[in-house]
Amino acid sequence: MENQGKYDTAKQVAEGVYQIQIPTPFSVGPVNVYLVEGEQLTLIDAGPLTEEAWTALTDGLESIGYRVEDIRQLVLTHHHVDHCGLLERVRKASGAKIFSHPLAVPYVELHESFLGFHDRFFLDLYRESGVPEEKLSIIRKFHKLMMTFSERSRIDGLLKHEKPVPHLPEWQVLYTPGHSQSHLSLYRAKDRVMIAGDHIIKHISSNAFIEPPRDQSRSRPLTLVQYRTALQMCADMEIDLVLSGHGDPVHNHRELILQRLQKNWERTDTLRRLLADGEKSAFELTALLFPTLYEKELPLTLSETLGHIDLLLILHQLEIKERDGVLYYSL
Repeated sequence: MENQGKYDTAKQVAEGVYQIQIPTPFSVGPVNVYLVEGEQLTLIDAGPLTEEAWTALTDGLESIGYRVEDIRQLVLTHHHVDHCGLLERVRKASGAKIFSHPLAVPYVELHESFLGFHDRFFLDLYRESGVPEEKLSIIRKFHKLMMTFSERSRIDGLLKHEKPVPHLPEWQVLYTPGHSQSHLSLYRAKDRVMIAGDHIIKHISSNAFIEPPRDQSRSRPLTLVQYRTALQMCADMEIDLVLSGHGDPVHNHRELILQRLQKNWERTDTLRRLLADGEKSAFELTALLFPTLYEKELPLTLSETLGHIDLLLILHQLEIKERDGVLYYSL
């Protein structure tokens, strides 16, 4: 259908599925949300909390014959603010029920105790990684970003791996962690369509972002290991069309996944070369791996480095020494 609104962003991408492109203030660019027709009209993700995003969403819905008030339920692929920021505004306008993975709940509901744990986790992680004290202000900036581009909402129902989506019986929930601990994808077997959030993206490799464990008694998740496992699960599936959270659809998911998995090993080779002349902290390795990017995108680049360190540690190819509270890695 033709979009007559300000934002030419809405289009049908599969049977009963419409993509609406939402602007974001982030370097990743626009985010794709999806409207799915079924027993209940369902919105997959919501975009960030900005007026531009709200206008794009309402214009996009109008262009395909719907209003926000028509939405009966909202499914969240994961809790990052470019996907969940408008949840509460949509809920208030429509009365829609919101469904997610259990691990998205403290982020969406902004539990105070969890947010304190969240910030302490990153402070300890960054110090252990050798991040200089003057750069630790990034934790406050990250917290402010969460509070600026999302607002407290609520989760009404929890989704489980390989179970159907409520009121969308053709769609199956898949737990696809790695980019986020709460990440879900949706799969429809009859036409082999997957709505993949940020799990599979055509033009960029999804960052396996380091996040706190589900409770303080556990070690941090090995996010890159999780991500690789979830990718391999999808590579074994019959998928003809992947609808991503950013960018264009993917038609060759197995080829793309193989490329992404291979690039992981290429990066571990680079890490070994960087460690050939002596031990280094994760922060020092990050600065060498991403010399033009690490200061601007420290949480993302440090996550990439730590993920690949995890792979090498699993293979017993690195040794760790602790000195003055900082971990140093060597061959």
